[in-house]
Amino acid sequence: MVRFFTKYHKWIGLFFTFFIVMFAFSGIFLNHRKAIAEWDIPRKVLPSGYRYVNWNNGAVSGTVRLDGNRVLLYGNSGVWVADTLCKNVLPFTGGMRQGADNRNIRAVAKTSRGELFAVSPFAIYRSSVEGEQWSDAITPKIAASHAFVDVQAQGDSLLVMTRSHIHLAVYPYDVFEEIELPQPENFARKVSLFRTFWLFHSGEIFGIPGKLLVDIVGVIVIILCITGLVLFFFKIPIKRNRRRGKNSPLLRQTNRFSLKWHNRLGNLFFAALLIVFATGMFLRPPLLIPIVRKQVSPLPGSTLDSPNPWHDKLRRLRYDAPNHCWLLSTTDGFYTLSSFEEQPRKVQAAPPVSVMGVNVWEQNRHNPEEWIIGSFSGIYRWNPAQGKSSDYFTGKPVASPRSGGRPTFDDAVSGFSADFAQGEVVFDYKRGAIAAQNPFEPMPEQIREGRMSFWNFCLELHVGRLYYTFMRGFSDWFIFVSGLLALFITVSGYVVYRKKFRKRKTHGQSKDAQR
Repeated sequence: MVRFFTKYHKWIGLFFTFFIVMFAFSGIFLNHRKAIAEWDIPRKVLPSGYRYVNWNNGAVSGTVRLDGNRVLLYGNSGVWVADTLCKNVLPFTGGMRQGADNRNIRAVAKTSRGELFAVSPFAIYRSSVEGEQWSDAITPKIAASHAFVDVQAQGDSLLVMTRSHIHLAVYPYDVFEEIELPQPENFARKVSLFRTFWLFHSGEIFGIPGKLLVDIVGVIVIILCITGLVLFFFKIPIKRNRRRGKNSPLLRQTNRFSLKWHNRLGNLFFAALLIVFATGMFLRPPLLIPIVRKQVSPLPGSTLDSPNPWHDKLRRLRYDAPNHCWLLSTTDGFYTLSSFEEQPRKVQAAPPVSVMGVNVWEQNRHNPEEWIIGSFSGIYRWNPAQGKSSDYFTGKPVASPRSGGRPTFDDAVSGFSADFAQGEVVFDYKRGAIAAQNPFEPMPEQIREGRMSFWNFCLELHVGRLYYTFMRGFSDWFIFVSGLLALFITVSGYVVYRKKFRKRKTHGQSKDAQR
């Protein structure tokens, strides 16, 4: 067994070194999204699937009708202003922070006074309709521990939502009140098993110290790979020089140094490596599927163990004027409440929504009692009062409306607009703009030459989607197979160290004692 593990630890490790280094490299940066929010890269240097074509890849999430015949478009590509035919498209990003992540606009609200508010993950921007500049001076006024996910205007009130709280302000929006919603009916202090694995994998489950520990593990992984390569490639010239009777002290010293620290670090961080590799396997299919909607009790003392019943669960907020209530989208489904002091009530009959959350939530302008709900599980028309849902494209009713849906990616809806002359437009993540009546305007060159945030680039690299060009269908299994190989490399290296090198060391110490 020792010979078996020695052989395959070497050859599988050699084959897989590049991918392991990429996992560690990208993982370190993924742990610090806010710190690298200003970094981005041009999409033209990435594989063709990441380039903007026909308004795809989430370039547009939604639109807002401005004065006259102007329409504001927002999404991953930033903020743009066009006419109602989507021509004469001009950028509207003046005053925004640099970086694609800082300009990845998730929602835009227009107040009754005509002001515009936009949210990206880490900033809130404010602008007048006539103005050509945004200001993020409002951002520090909200002490947010989680990323911003939504913004809504109701009369003179402005509501900014993070993943855990609602922040409310009235004009002139100088002071925000943090609102923690009451716990819902039949509340059980449970958290997502998927989220638990995610936070274990990143270390965030133990806060900043946990994230730093995982960062250290990432550095250790890179060192293990480098020292492993040294041990493999230095072995050949050392043997050759030995046969020729040549002395190679530098090579031998480097080899001994690499072997020493390869063994020591692998042994010291063995448990941490197992946890990081094993939990990572559950964050992508097929192991993701059985855990994605499982609920477990939060680990005591962890960041998941929060007194806030909505900790890291809030996603979207809308006011349902015909029914005089608020509608809330969360990771646990949809809820309704008349006021923020009232106990939220679970909506049992709701359209399917991807585990990645709602991307579209617009009121149907032809029927105000109906909402248009879109996600990576498709797009639907939903009447909450009647508890009815129907497919947006076919009109067929959803047989059993539910609060959760599996991502299909056949209709991976990333945006929607009803503000253009071409009629309602659905923006599919892969296919791009799908207009109801007339063909939609082609994407202008200045948007097609967009940029991707460095954090998103690292995410695509980390989960293996960046390798799709040459892996094709195997990329769906990349994380699962990679996890198995990484676990084998880790366990086999540990076994070899314990059985071979530790035994040799102990045997040497016994001889010294006998002398």
